[in-house]
Amino acid sequence: MSSRWWLAGVLLLAILIYVVLAVWVAYTKAPWCDEGQYANSSYDLAFRGRLSTSVVEPSGYYLNAYFRGAQQRTYFNVPFQLVALAGWFRVFGASSFSARIYSICWGAITLPVLFYILRRLFSDQRVAALGTLLTGMDFVFLWSTADARMEAAANALALCSLAAYLHFREKDFQKAVVSSQVLGACAVFTHPNAALVVLAMTIIGWRYDRNRLRLHGWRYLVLAAAPYLLFGVLWSFYIFQSPGDFAAQFLAQAAGHNAERFRTLVEPYDAIQKEIHRHLAAYADSGLWGGAKEGWMGLIPLLYLPAMIWFLWNWRRHEAPVRMFLEYTVVMLLGMTFLNGFKGYFYLIYLVPVYNAVFAVWLSSFRRWGLEGRCLAVTIGVIFASLQLSTSIVHIRADEYHRDYEPAIRELARDRTEGKSILGTAALGFGMGFSGFKDDARLGMYSGLSPDVVVIDRAYRTYSGFYRNEEPAVFQHTVTMLSTNYRLTAQYGSFWIFERDHPGLGGKPWIDARRMAMLPEMGDHFGVIPGDRRE
Repeated sequence: MSSRWWLAGVLLLAILIYVVLAVWVAYTKAPWCDEGQYANSSYDLAFRGRLSTSVVEPSGYYLNAYFRGAQQRTYFNVPFQLVALAGWFRVFGASSFSARIYSICWGAITLPVLFYILRRLFSDQRVAALGTLLTGMDFVFLWSTADARMEAAANALALCSLAAYLHFREKDFQKAVVSSQVLGACAVFTHPNAALVVLAMTIIGWRYDRNRLRLHGWRYLVLAAAPYLLFGVLWSFYIFQSPGDFAAQFLAQAAGHNAERFRTLVEPYDAIQKEIHRHLAAYADSGLWGGAKEGWMGLIPLLYLPAMIWFLWNWRRHEAPVRMFLEYTVVMLLGMTFLNGFKGYFYLIYLVPVYNAVFAVWLSSFRRWGLEGRCLAVTIGVIFASLQLSTSIVHIRADEYHRDYEPAIRELARDRTEGKSILGTAALGFGMGFSGFKDDARLGMYSGLSPDVVVIDRAYRTYSGFYRNEEPAVFQHTVTMLSTNYRLTAQYGSFWIFERDHPGLGGKPWIDARRMAMLPEMGDHFGVIPGDRRE
């Protein structure tokens, strides 16, 4: 009884730490482009009666593709998250904080589910307790779930699918198949990357339950496929409203030019290199996703490395259920490396619970060395937890929402009131009700937009660096436009506001074209020449 209460106490502590940190991050984190684009679809469905991305210009999406019909119908992602978030908006209101609380609820569900999985597979109960506690304070897990994207929901549903399979496989195998695949289908139709978890679960099922699968193979196959087919048929009613728009959006997002999602299959060495970079950059690179960063944060993924090597090297010594988890780990690592071509940092949410579980196993193994081993385990654990918590605290203290985003929105609201046309990332929509501006990363080159005000944020600066190599004509258009027609009037952290200026007034240019996008996240090094700006 005391052991059960101890485990419950650790689980509750993990959930409490997670909720406090995640809500704090959600309250202080500046919105970014993906949050705005996906929330725009949910907002339109909730309050305008159509699932559309109304602020995004079809020719201005960052991929080298024309997102035809996006302002009328959203097809570039599977529908579950968009529809569910629309319902959430109707009940709780629409804001970046509200959208993030929705995701945080899924993150809070993830922790007890992970705890259950680890308890089923590891005889050492400390692994479940410590692995869940470490996940609850993991920076990537916190930052990804305090976000309006769909990874939190997809990851939670995918782990629920695995938990359902483990729970029922020995009692009622048919129920294990049905329940796991219903949840798996929900996860996949929230985000397709959840299919990696389903794939890992399928391989485990074949490895450990192949005799039962062979006994009624066709029946189990039909039962497993049924929820995917059902959800696909339901989605098809919406797709058939405009099949051409679906092809233009969804196929470009999945496999279009520069989408990168399948390139790693034919370039394995490049895939490994990019995966290593993703793991390090998710903690230490201040990109369009990560906000404020410090170099020392890159130590966190390096601490996972010895634990993972030890866990894989000693695979023969592990008990059968632990080997099941090891195989799940290997499939997820290979899948994320070679099948997940677009190396978004936010996709690491599918791996960090695994990493933290392996880290917990590794620390628990130190007890065989006696008192010295236990002291070493405690020391490493404290250092690791301190790094994780310090990383989150650095981001929280930056408070980019209140220091940068809100002042920028107040200024843009005044511009909109004065009748000025505005161009900027969809993240502005949370503060502007997704109206009165357009999102065009190519700054009107193809759309013909000629705004009075242009807002350059981390996303647009990142895309500028991308266009410099992939679409030089777009890059040159950006340089010419900002260096001749606009002046920098305000800078609020990462949000830079340019206003149209009359040509021929003389003076220095406001953008140094030679340095444009060479260092897209380094403040003035972006090429802005100090002059007229308010901070």
